[in-house]
Amino acid sequence: MYKKEQLKPFIIQCMVMKLSEQESLQYLKDRGFKISVQYFYRLKKQIKESRFDRLSLIAKTQFVDQHLERIDQLELINKEYWKLYIDEKDNFKKALILEKIVELQTYISPYYDASRYVMEQSIKSTQNETEKNNPVSVL
Repeated sequence: MYKKEQLKPFIIQCMVMKLSEQESLQYLKDRGFKISVQYFYRLKKQIKESRFDRLSLIAKTQFVDQHLERIDQLELINKEYWKLYIDEKDNFKKALILEKIVELQTYISPYYDASRYVMEQSIKSTQNETEKNNPVSVL
């Protein structure tokens, strides 16, 4: 028998692709997993029931990394646009590059706003945890 944790990512892929039962079983078989219909549905049910746990895990671990990566990418693109602008001699093309830089700001700004919000929530959460763990006794 295969380990559930090995199979779950592939079953999630089947769900994302909205494969039928038969297509899903074939998809899994093509990847080296031959399982029964009952086991497929049992794992699929477990995945559906654990979706909030999965989302919470992503929010706690992967969100920050992905968020920072997007900011880094946008800042790199911004820097490269400015290099292109400086090197460009044609005024029309310079104007187009400036339009792209302005357009890019509409993407960067929300990331910074979201960063501030996440930091504020993190501070509040830390303060709440501290208060829970160290209650002040009133005499």
